[in-house]
Amino acid sequence: MPLVPLSQREVTIGVPLPFSVYTADGKLLIGRGHVVHSEAQCQKLFALGAYRHTFPGEHRDDAKPAHGDAPTPAARTHRNHDEQDFIGSFPTTGCVPEDFVVTLADDSGISARTQFVGLLEKVSVLVTGNDIDPAFMSGAAIDGQFIAGRYRYSFQSEVIGRHTMPFEVLYLRCPVEVRSRTLRRNVRVGIDVTARLSRNDRPMAGTEVRAVDLSSTGVGLLVNANSPAPGEHFKLSLPLARAGRVRTAPLNCIARNRRTKGGETLIGAEFGNTSGEVRALVSDFVLDVLTGAVAREHPAAGEGRFA
Repeated sequence: MPLVPLSQREVTIGVPLPFSVYTADGKLLIGRGHVVHSEAQCQKLFALGAYRHTFPGEHRDDAKPAHGDAPTPAARTHRNHDEQDFIGSFPTTGCVPEDFVVTLADDSGISARTQFVGLLEKVSVLVTGNDIDPAFMSGAAIDGQFIAGRYRYSFQSEVIGRHTMPFEVLYLRCPVEVRSRTLRRNVRVGIDVTARLSRNDRPMAGTEVRAVDLSSTGVGLLVNANSPAPGEHFKLSLPLARAGRVRTAPLNCIARNRRTKGGETLIGAEFGNTSGEVRALVSDFVLDVLTGAVAREHPAAGEGRFA
């Protein structure tokens, strides 16, 4: 069966692989069902050269015989296989689920936007929220979906319990299988860091904003109503705690999108002309959060600067 280069979008941290992974010459690296537990393991896997067998009916221009010559590295293009759903278990490592939405599986269309609380593995998923409809009662079948890292997950389950004190909590039966699909090109982690934004057209010290998520290529910011418009360039001073100290990364950013979430304005920005050293600091910080090397906490202001 032909081998094709494996895309990093096909590997979900914490979710069993739905295929085996081979080297270019067909040597087995890891078998189907193996779990990649961290971004570091993922990077090590791809450093060895990762390939998989084609799926039934899949046609790829970069396919090669399992024991043929090493292929020419394919350009990183968006392929149809990146749009496929993969089935695994509920992710237990890596990024914390965000944008967690549960919907009643009947025809009522009743939904609730909730927040992930925790997981009792193989037992229950706990979520909380404000003003959750009373229809989410014990025994109600639900459809759930959430985002974690680069992926959007979806699953089917049922409510097995509900408590209102000291705050609203839904207990969902831990799903037997969870479907994942690539949503983003880069792993994104949740943070809560006060940063300073400076508009390029305004000679001022800048205004404080909250950085709420971060990847190696961009950042999400909660800002005021006078935020940069999509396409606008700005500078961001972002303190990052790593290796026992806080270093401030000076980032040149480009606003790419702006939306309202929970009554607040959220902009997504891409890093522009930024030095390799600063990008390395950001990438290392993201990796540290993913592997648990650093906690997601607010760094103290003014502790160090990364020039």
